[in-house]
Amino acid sequence: MIKQYSIPTEAIASELILALAHKENELPFNKITATETTHGIVCLGFQDKYDIKGNLIEQGLTYDVDVFWKDLQNEDWIAYEVNPKTPNHKFA
Repeated sequence: MIKQYSIPTEAIASELILALAHKENELPFNKITATETTHGIVCLGFQDKYDIKGNLIEQGLTYDVDVFWKDLQNEDWIAYEVNPKTPNHKFA
């Protein structure tokens, strides 16, 4: 089950992802790609939007993360779930 999340801060995203990782994990939160309960985690970060000339037109206000859960999503993540009309990422 693939879910998409918009989290208010990078610190909260870090906390949520590290809570899924093994205790002996030494990777930074945004380098963790899978855990015991996930097939994949992709940190998209703050999704700034640019015009065709590369000028910033809208600054990303949330830290976006896509998670491919093995079973049900972790209930700590439910409050941050979003269903964008045009997602920025698709798992292969």
